[in-house]
Amino acid sequence: MKGKSLQKNISEIKGVGPKIKEELKRIGINYIQDALFLLPKKYENRTKLTSIKDLTPGEAFQFEGEILESKTIFPGRRSFMARISDGTGFLQIRLFYFSFSQAKAFKVGLHVRGYGVVRTNGSLLQVFHPSYKIFASSKRPALDNTLTPIYSLGSTKLSQFRTRNIIKECLKEIDELNLNEKEIDSIFSHQKISSLSVKDALLKIHSPSIEDDITKINSYKHEAQERLIVEELATNLIGIKIASEKINKLKAKQMPISIEEVKSFKENLPFKLTNAQERTIKEISDDISLTKPMRRLVQGDVGSGKTVVAAVSMYISAKNKTQSVLLCPTEVLAEQHFKNFSAWFKNSNIKIELLTGKMPISKRRDIYQDLEDGVIDILIGTHAVFQDKVKIKNLGLVVVDEQQRFGVKQRFDLVKKSSDKIIPHQLFMTATPIPRTLAMTIFADLETSKIDELPPGRKPVETLIYSDKKKDEIVKRLETVCKSGNQVFWLCTMIEESENLDVQAADEAKEWIKENTNDLNIGLVHSKLSKDQRDKAIENFRSGKTDVLVCTTVIEVGMDVPNASLMVIENAERLGLSQLHQLRGRVGRKADLDAYCVLIYHGEIGEIAKARLEAMKSTNDGFEISEIDMKLRGTGEILGTKQSGGIELKISDLSRDAHLIKKAEKLVEALNQKDEEISKILLDRWLGDKQNLIIAQ
Repeated sequence: MKGKSLQKNISEIKGVGPKIKEELKRIGINYIQDALFLLPKKYENRTKLTSIKDLTPGEAFQFEGEILESKTIFPGRRSFMARISDGTGFLQIRLFYFSFSQAKAFKVGLHVRGYGVVRTNGSLLQVFHPSYKIFASSKRPALDNTLTPIYSLGSTKLSQFRTRNIIKECLKEIDELNLNEKEIDSIFSHQKISSLSVKDALLKIHSPSIEDDITKINSYKHEAQERLIVEELATNLIGIKIASEKINKLKAKQMPISIEEVKSFKENLPFKLTNAQERTIKEISDDISLTKPMRRLVQGDVGSGKTVVAAVSMYISAKNKTQSVLLCPTEVLAEQHFKNFSAWFKNSNIKIELLTGKMPISKRRDIYQDLEDGVIDILIGTHAVFQDKVKIKNLGLVVVDEQQRFGVKQRFDLVKKSSDKIIPHQLFMTATPIPRTLAMTIFADLETSKIDELPPGRKPVETLIYSDKKKDEIVKRLETVCKSGNQVFWLCTMIEESENLDVQAADEAKEWIKENTNDLNIGLVHSKLSKDQRDKAIENFRSGKTDVLVCTTVIEVGMDVPNASLMVIENAERLGLSQLHQLRGRVGRKADLDAYCVLIYHGEIGEIAKARLEAMKSTNDGFEISEIDMKLRGTGEILGTKQSGGIELKISDLSRDAHLIKKAEKLVEALNQKDEEISKILLDRWLGDKQNLIIAQ
């Protein structure tokens, strides 16, 4: 049972008023236990100050100085600059997105303490968008006495400072809490998994001491982190087992079809299917001809033709008088699929519709009615499909594209739209290959298919690695590509975890390319543009009006531009292997097209980053790349998000923590021999309300 304190509403904690309570609720924090298990994603060392003369470009530091000058800079792109000094040197603070009140606060004569990544512009030291505190010299704040935790707060209005204070208040009550630790801690100890108690692990995780090695803790190698990672992975495995048992007791609609009928549809396609596609279609059609609900994961490299496999599956559903839904993570991808499906189903008597959030309300209402009446056979949509207004008369098949981008709640919300008597068959697709060792454990409840063959004529993309000092050579290649009638993606990755810096890098790249090339039409796509501006820029690139599209990782999924033959990725050393591979797959999508991917690294890079870039150069095989990613235990890009089979993870990362899965399995085995109540405690702790999605279908 939960301890009494755990059931205390978070609003009873000091500093949580009605507005903050609502923001906390958005990230799943309703009770004290929820707050304690909001675990830091990284740590910063704000226990010491570094003199300006000792700042090293490319690294993060805490600095302090007197404000000597502050001003908003015009003409050109509006920005704010404050120049500070601590007597040992000078440093510029630059803000590209700021309010009038922010700029006004930087008064000459006051002092500022900041934390951020140091950059150079010639001999000038700069920090863009640091976290900072302004104060009078007589009111100098004390330095932190622990490493500073940084939390994932999504799109909430919560600040890191306020969140830390709320969690500190919750930690004050930890001795009074009943975390049911005795039973669980004893299993950890008995199985020789960890001697650390869950309470000690939480105290250490939220406030590591100055003595703790920040490199070790930021690499998730600390024993407190490993204690919680193993517990979370074990809970994940328990949840998957429960969900699988529940689903297997339910029935789905049988969807038999003759070989001739499928053959006639395939013969109308403008291309011939590969053997791998044919094999996967056979596996799916065998599954959906039974009443046992299909739960199949299709892994296929970028450009391997997963979409047409989904189309054939949905054709079979339509021929069996049931409706199917193809769920896409972005409107760009949904619109692209709709365009392809409309062409492929042109001569069939099957009604296809597209549903996205940007559609006019009148159009959406018509779609809602047609879905409820059973008129629409195939629906392609985004998150808009989850609205309560969407009622589907006879849902028989759900296809989830880029499955790792949807949380478990969203997927089950869609499944619930089917009849109470049946559950739809479910087909999950991913272009992010999952290493065999992970698939055998975490995805043990899913059947898997591999499309391990590219369409005929598709040439492998040649990958090149350049230092940023050789960007002039890259520009020559870019001009050659554009003169030959092909197009270029120029991708700017996040320099650090700041959307503002991401955007600023894209803006700067566009200006730099413009200054260093002749007569090229350059487009721009990033998160600060309005939806209409982004859509227009993407459409101009697709239609060939734009030669170069400067963009952020918004194009990672769903941009199919056959003429694109060059992908340039700046700061490539900062991305994980599978994300680099996914981005590379945006070019060379036309038969017989010579395509290139240029990876630009900045400055000196570490051994693991170097190994990732070399792996990209050595192979185009996504499955091989996923295995290399596992060996490197990189930045956790295997699934693209912190999810495992749809269950969102708080601290674990399947790529980085694969070596701990055996310990998790050992823990599950020990838990299975105990009272079921202990498993329920873990589900409460790690999944909270989300466990209802897997145990009460």
